[in-house]
Amino acid sequence: MNFNKSSNIEDFLASLENDSYPMKPCSKDDISKLVKLSPTRTLPKTYLDFMNKAGNGIEFLVGTDYSMKYIFDLKEWAIELLEENNSIKILTDNQFIFMMHQGYMFWFFNLNDGDDPAVYCYDESLELEDFNKVSDTLSDFLISLYD
Repeated sequence: MNFNKSSNIEDFLASLENDSYPMKPCSKDDISKLVKLSPTRTLPKTYLDFMNKAGNGIEFLVGTDYSMKYIFDLKEWAIELLEENNSIKILTDNQFIFMMHQGYMFWFFNLNDGDDPAVYCYDESLELEDFNKVSDTLSDFLISLYD
């Protein structure tokens, strides 16, 4: 199953659900805890939709830390990774780390970028002056991980 740029996260997740694709949703309590992670800013609708359906596991993200089990530690781990690599990059309160892979790369979005924000990445193997923009939207990013 392939999705294109016009696909949104709701259609994508509904399609996976219809195909009985393995994913574990967040509970209402989990979503409430997520919202409290960023009390002064609103988490994007796309992110909350994804976590609502797959926030406790989805098959195509095995090996990547993003679920409720890890979400409360990701920012701290990202800061540690930057420090270990003597990076001059700094994470702000506006940047929400939503995913980390194998401890050497992480992804984030800016909390003030709307309901389907752009996604940025840090990869310790790349020597870039700034964070790398990897997708114009969170929906496209998540769908591309599946495709």
